[in-house]
This record gives sequence, C-alpha cells and structure tokens, in this order.
Amino acid sequence: MKSIIVIGHKNPDTDSIVSALVFTDFLKKVKKSILGFSDFKIKPARAGSLNKETKFVLDYFKQKTPVLVNNLKNKDVILVDHGEFSQSAKGVERANIVGVLDHHKLGGIESALPIFYRSEPIGSTSTLIAKMFLENNLSFDKKTAGLLLAAILSDTFKLTSPTTTNEDKEIVKILAKASKENMNKLAQKMFQAKSNIEGISMDELVSMDYKEYEGGGISFGIGLYETTHPQKIKEKKEEILSALKRLKKKRKVKLMFFAVVDILKKNSEMFLLGEEEKLTAQKAFKKKAKGNLLFLSCVSSRKKQMIPLVVSFLEK
Repeated sequence: MKSIIVIGHKNPDTDSIVSALVFTDFLKKVKKSILGFSDFKIKPARAGSLNKETKFVLDYFKQKTPVLVNNLKNKDVILVDHGEFSQSAKGVERANIVGVLDHHKLGGIESALPIFYRSEPIGSTSTLIAKMFLENNLSFDKKTAGLLLAAILSDTFKLTSPTTTNEDKEIVKILAKASKENMNKLAQKMFQAKSNIEGISMDELVSMDYKEYEGGGISFGIGLYETTHPQKIKEKKEEILSALKRLKKKRKVKLMFFAVVDILKKNSEMFLLGEEEKLTAQKAFKKKAKGNLLFLSCVSSRKKQMIPLVVSFLEK
C-alpha cells in the first residue's frame, strides 16, 4: 500500500497549506480513484514554516497544522500549488511524484509513468479543489468551506488580483454561503495578520515568500511580501538590502529581487540589490529606478506580472 504525502511549495502561503489539507480530504472522500490506483494511505504535509496569515487562518478555523517534511527522497508525493523542482522540498528529484495540482506555469517536472495532473489558469489552487468537490457532488462542511475561502481570498487579494477569474468569484460565493463567513471581515483579519512584522527579522521577511526561476539560462529569485502598510517596510530598506545580499549568497542565484506589494492599492515596490538587478528590472519593466527601488504601478502579481517580463527579457 502506498503512503502518499500531499505537500505544497517551500515558504508556504495560505493557499499552499490549505490545498494540502483539503485535497487530502478530497482524495479520502471521492468514491472513484483519480490517481490510477485506490489502495493508499494519505496525509497532508508542509515544506516550511507558516507565515502569520496562515497561522491565523488555521487557528481561526481550529485546524491542526500539517506535519513538516524536509526531505521527499524516495517518498510517494502529490505536489499542490506548484510544479517546479526549485520550489519543492529537498529530495523531490528522487521522489515518486504521483500527482500534481496547480495553477502556475509549467516547470519542467517529468515522470516515468502517467500521473494525475491538473492545472488551470485561475486565482488559486483552492479554487480548483473547490471545483473538484462540486464536480464530484461532494458537499462542503463549514470548516472546509472556510479554509478554501480564506485561501482564495489570500491568493487573489480578496478577488482584486489580476490573476482573479470569474470562476474564482463564483466559487467564493458558494464557499462564503457554506462557511457562513463574511468575506470582507475575514479578509480584513487575514490581511492584518499578514501585515504584522513584529518579531520578524529581515532575513525571515525576504525569504518568507521566496521563489526561484530561470530565464535564458540565468537563475533568479524573487521574494514577495504583501502588506497593508508598505511604508513600514520601506523604512527598513538598508536592512532589507543586507538581508537580500545574504540570501543571494546562500541560494547561489545570479539575480535577487524583493517586492513589497501594497494589498490595498495594488502597487509594488521592488528592491534592487545591485547593478545587474537594476539593469534587468529597468529593461524588463521599462521603468526607471530611483536608487535601489523600482516603483511598479498596478503591479501586484508575481506569477502573472513580474515573472513573465523578467523571463522574457532574460531570454532575449
């Protein structure tokens, strides 16, 4: 009997954690096997520490935290909310990947045998899981609906992100009704928790939501911090740049970026570590930086607005 781990990406966000929890529940409930086999044990896991928003969400809905798994070597795994080795836990190259559930771009993962794979260009993986519940005529209990609702609100900035689709909006209506949660009040509490940097070092801040990519053979990383109080972060510019320098050395990437996203205004401020980062960002976004900062008006999505432009420039 296979023992399967359902796990999201490193530096997990709310969607990553909720996806692991609820997709595990879905696979236990569904009457037909979508994995190609039916005899298995399954449990949710996480690939890193929780951020403050995710801690709030799990506490709010009285949900236990998934177990931490640091190494996936020789394990049977389902990857949720990501599909790139660089974003997975250590040892993923030696894992037996039996499924992928995602809403990001393809990332070069290969399998020796056919596997369950589903990815759609929607606002969050939790939206996709909610769709699968509905497709299989499965009802949402109050907690499950609340967790999925919170994850979608987080990933879409309360349905205002450029990644938001009509499907996200329709699913949110269904989940809000099933959970009996006020969407606006829940989002406000979540964003307040997310914006609280008390007790967080700048090294933690820049790596909290950090992902790595490649364009034209050049590796680069982009950390993201979403907040309702961006000015508080800008005041720590020198500390942030020092932390980015340490992270770049640790991760051994060619370019290192960090973007502070204003959740309310949907703008971003990108911190540029050095001249290579400054040149790349100015060319990619066709905007001029002021010192080590590049203001990006109406840019809030790393997935849809930042990564494609940087990769496109590097590939040229």
